[in-house]
Amino acid sequence: PRGSVVKMPEWNSKVFPGTKREWWIYVPAQYRADAAAAVMVFQDGHDYVRTNGGWRVAAVFDNLIHKGEMPVTIGVFLNPGHSGKSRPQSPWRVSNRSFEYDTLTDQYVRFLLEEMLPEVSRRFRLTEDPKLRAIGGASSGGICAWTVAWERPDAFRKVLSTIGSFTNI
Repeated sequence: PRGSVVKMPEWNSKVFPGTKREWWIYVPAQYRADAAAAVMVFQDGHDYVRTNGGWRVAAVFDNLIHKGEMPVTIGVFLNPGHSGKSRPQSPWRVSNRSFEYDTLTDQYVRFLLEEMLPEVSRRFRLTEDPKLRAIGGASSGGICAWTVAWERPDAFRKVLSTIGSFTNI
């Protein structure tokens, strides 16, 4: 069974004032509203939702959930914020990426817990169990993922960090 990836309306952040961002939600075919789903958040979401890229998260999730090798999991794919009036030419070059991802504070996890996960929870039932919440990213997105779990292990316990430098850039 195949889940679906839905592009959401551009998000205007309050935690990162003056920024807006692209984002997507993956919903597995097995999702049922009467049971809380696990959740995994991805930084640089545009790269993870691609169907022909290196990650192909929706296909991987479809297969692992179908085989029972991972729980029913909602995917949240977030691009970093930008402050421009028009969308940047490249999602890798948005104005707020380094500030959001490389800063070693609790600001990004507050953005997730105060804005994004509550917004996703309006549509889908998500678990509150930190053992069933994961976050991932590559490079600066990997730094961000690690920092989120470091700052709030009560909210996120699983991290996928690839090529994260683990330093305050």
